[in-house]
Amino acid sequence: MATRHLCPEWLGAQYKAASLSASQDLPWLCTVTPGPVRGQVGTELTSANPPFWDPSCEFKHTFLVHFPKKQISRKVEEKRTVITGEFNRLHTWLKEEEQGLLQRLAEEERETLQRLQENVRNLSQQSSSLQQLITELEKKCQQRAAELLKVRDRLHRNSSVQSGERALPLGLPWSGLGWAEGIAETLLAPLDVTLDPDTAHPNLVLSEDRKSVRLGDTRQDLPDTPERFDTYPEVLGTERFTGGKRYWEVEVGDKTEWTLGVCRESVSKKGNVTLTPGYGYWAMVLRDGKYKARTSPSTPLPVTVSPSRVGIFLDYEAGEVSFYNVTDGSHLFTFTDTFSGTLRPYFHTGLSAGDTNAAPLIICPIPSW
Repeated sequence: MATRHLCPEWLGAQYKAASLSASQDLPWLCTVTPGPVRGQVGTELTSANPPFWDPSCEFKHTFLVHFPKKQISRKVEEKRTVITGEFNRLHTWLKEEEQGLLQRLAEEERETLQRLQENVRNLSQQSSSLQQLITELEKKCQQRAAELLKVRDRLHRNSSVQSGERALPLGLPWSGLGWAEGIAETLLAPLDVTLDPDTAHPNLVLSEDRKSVRLGDTRQDLPDTPERFDTYPEVLGTERFTGGKRYWEVEVGDKTEWTLGVCRESVSKKGNVTLTPGYGYWAMVLRDGKYKARTSPSTPLPVTVSPSRVGIFLDYEAGEVSFYNVTDGSHLFTFTDTFSGTLRPYFHTGLSAGDTNAAPLIICPIPSW
């Protein structure tokens, strides 16, 4: 007779039932799917009537265990209470987080709107200020443009009379007035030139406002510094140029000798001076009744009307120094070079010949825009 084994699932159920209540005899029902087993399907099985298991057959047992309903209901209710409590706490935390985030968002929105309003007010004020400046500049531009047009008209009429050509309309460009457009650019900020007493020859007498210079009769007791001219009556302007466009005018009056222009700050100020571009000077001179540009050699300048006022225009980047007869508005000469280092205005009063050249050189004010 083959060895028969008790059903393991039934034995496990018996063990669990015994642990719950040793005195309670729980009924077990065994449902067998196909396979030989002792007893019929649905037969009440007890320890006295256990099911047997044949390992060589495939089958499935399902045991229906009947626990007390109150105990199950209590456990389910406890679990439901725990779950409900946890979700209530989670909902409360989420609500608080939502309210906090919404409050911070509202504060950020309020602060951002305040900053935007301040920016709008600032931009409005700046726009108003800029509009006022634009209006002022437009008025000044119209004033200065009218003056330049008058000069152009006068110069063009003179040129037409000399050449016998019919005058061009004012709205058209005229090659002889190219300098006017260049100078006009500098009139927004006219250069207020003053004289540098530390560079003045000891015989020169400067005005209190340093706007005029003349040759005195006696040599002053001044320090002989490297910056001071010691041989000829020369002096530099205080202003220094390393770029840009500058324009200034000098009243020469009826003087019979003078030299005006621009020089490098580094030129030698001791002994004889050679006033040519090779030595750092770009100058125009009146001597012996003749006007010359101090090139090498000098260039004679045909002057129809003797200038009582001379305009000097410096365009550093273009490498140009131009001279103009302000008296009749004509162009006298333009040096073309390449500049480097610092440039300064240059003045030479000329030597005295009795009382014929005693008048000073006077730096003229230029109307500001």
